[in-house]
Amino acid sequence: MFIKSQLLNQTTCRWRAAARAGTLLIMLAAVAGCAQYQPLPDTAGMPITPTPPKQVWTLESATRYAFKHNPQLIESNIQLTLARQQAGLANVPPPMSLGFSLDHPWQQGLFNAFSLSVSQDLSYWLKQAPRKQATQARLRQAILNHRWQAWQLAAAVQQQYVTVWYQQKHLRLLQAQIQWVDQRITANAAAEQAGLITADTQALLLTNASQWQQMANAANLQRIKNLAQLRQLLGLPADTALHLTKPPQPALSPRIINTSSITQRPDVLALKAAIDEQDAQYRQALIDQFPSISLGLTRAQDTSKVQTIGVGINLVLPSFDGNRHAISVAKTSRKLAAEQYQHRLLQIRSDFATLRQKQAELQRAGKQIKANLPALRQRLNQAEQAMAQGLVNANTVDTLRQTVVNQRLALLQNTAARQRAGYALPALVGIDPAVFSSLTSSSNAAANQLPTPTEH
Repeated sequence: MFIKSQLLNQTTCRWRAAARAGTLLIMLAAVAGCAQYQPLPDTAGMPITPTPPKQVWTLESATRYAFKHNPQLIESNIQLTLARQQAGLANVPPPMSLGFSLDHPWQQGLFNAFSLSVSQDLSYWLKQAPRKQATQARLRQAILNHRWQAWQLAAAVQQQYVTVWYQQKHLRLLQAQIQWVDQRITANAAAEQAGLITADTQALLLTNASQWQQMANAANLQRIKNLAQLRQLLGLPADTALHLTKPPQPALSPRIINTSSITQRPDVLALKAAIDEQDAQYRQALIDQFPSISLGLTRAQDTSKVQTIGVGINLVLPSFDGNRHAISVAKTSRKLAAEQYQHRLLQIRSDFATLRQKQAELQRAGKQIKANLPALRQRLNQAEQAMAQGLVNANTVDTLRQTVVNQRLALLQNTAARQRAGYALPALVGIDPAVFSSLTSSSNAAANQLPTPTEH
């Protein structure tokens, strides 16, 4: 008996040592599998802006570059990644509760009492359907809002590109007019001293030169401002030189406009997903008016060494109002999301009608300017020939030339406004501006065979 007792004690000690070693290994493995702290990289050593490519920029290449380097879109990418991670976190079930207690009696002849319990909240599984629907709808909103931001970025880059390019042409035309006026002033200086022309003619030229110079200075300041905005959209340093080619003419046929759908715009779909999220929140609020249930198992031993196994159910009773306030808030939030969706549709239709009216008016004004220019140029040529023969004074020629230049400037502004409206239309009617830009560039490949591009 004594030998058997010794063998039993040795076996028990071995089992206890093995159990302790296994527990230690499990704890080490758990600690090794935990995530570790990673410090944020030093932002002072990180490049603030990317090195711009040494290339000639086209409208399509500028749009693609902005997708990769625009700071706001990069931030939106990080927010989208965060939304995906939060969606995964929402699907993680709650942890189980584990409890252990040990009681040591002071009286002789009694044994240690202990209690071991494990419990799980069952409400998570009962509310899984509305919570999952709300999580998926929230993630759809993040994806669609990110896509709409990319659409808006593409439209903004295209319109700003058009603005800068035509402002450069506008400035060159003003500089050519200033150069012509300066040449006339220099040529008339000798004639004035000889008494061939009056002082009024020279004074008028000097006044015109001052006016043209003021217009050129204002145009140059506006060009610098818009060029800085274009660099910001592209995510480029402020001192980057941009070599821009002529933007292609946007061509959105009425058939494509009629087949597009504003309900497929990312921002509209995001508002629709917001309705789904609020509807899921409303259904979850309805479920919350019932008690929450948790199930537990217990294993216990009292001081008499009586061991028991039990099952427990925990109920968390809701507030006495039956969760009416939360239900009312969720229901009103769902109604608000539906109203925002309808308001956005009405706003889009109103913006579309306004843009089409603006395009029609710009088209009419552009045709009128083009129709008047040939006659004005012919009159200017005739006046210059007559002036060379001494039949017309110089003031008449200066006035006609000023009128022709003003009409050419107005035509440039009209063309730029029409192109900006054309590039604003795709996103408005539910067409991806980046795809539209690629199609436009392909269809205008022949028009892109231009002279040496201008540097800004």
